[in-house]
Amino acid sequence: MRTEEENRAAIAELFAPQCDKLGERFDALVDEISAVRFEYLQKRDKLPKYPIGVLDANSVEERRLSREEGLKWVLIKRKYGI
Repeated sequence: MRTEEENRAAIAELFAPQCDKLGERFDALVDEISAVRFEYLQKRDKLPKYPIGVLDANSVEERRLSREEGLKWVLIKRKYGI
C-alpha cells in the first residue's frame, strides 16, 4: 500500500493538466481526491485475503467500496468543474 504522501503525489501527477484551469483550487482538489482514495485503500486493505481460486467472500464489500469511491470522485469533479 502507498503512503498518504505517495498517494497524493500520484493524484497530483494525474491531474496536472488541470492545474492551469483550476489555479489556486488545484491543491484543494488533489487533497480531496487523495483523502477519498486513501480512505478507500485503507478499507479495502482491511478486508481479509483469500487464496487465489477461492470464491472471494469480500467481492460484495469490494464492489460497495468501489461504488462509494466512484460517487465521491464524481461529486468532487463536479464541484471543481472537471
